[in-house]
Amino acid sequence: MSKKVFLVFLLGVWITGAATAQSREVSIRATAIVMENLQMITVRDMDLVSPPIVENRITVNPITSTYAGLFKILGSPNAKIRINYTPRETLVEQNEGVGMVQAVYSLSAASEDNQANSFLLTLGNAEVTIGSMGVVFLWLGADLDISQATMGKYVSEFVLEFEYM
Repeated sequence: MSKKVFLVFLLGVWITGAATAQSREVSIRATAIVMENLQMITVRDMDLVSPPIVENRITVNPITSTYAGLFKILGSPNAKIRINYTPRETLVEQNEGVGMVQAVYSLSAASEDNQANSFLLTLGNAEVTIGSMGVVFLWLGADLDISQATMGKYVSEFVLEFEYM
């Protein structure tokens, strides 16, 4: 039987005003289904409100940004797991469907809670070894291109899947 954990992120991004005076509102909800002994804990949600907008982009680097989301995966020490996630998506404004936001997600991982020493995972599908203490840490980052965004609500569903190999 496959051992999997599914994580679904629903994040809504509100974009209003001109490029120089924008306000953003983000909500993130994480849901995990745990089967057998692989477990994920959300330590910190990704913050898409605080980062500055630079040239119509909101960037959260998973290795260097304090705005990155943080997750802790608990499992069998030294076991290998496969991580699958949706690396790219186009978000369409929910009310009138006029604006678009291009999202590219990225993950980094480390066996200790040390973001600066984490390594970037392959986009979409990566293999990670759980540390000797039965823990691996993941940081979630994103690059949002808001150049085609209009005022409104943008909703993303980020899906993250873990399974023992």
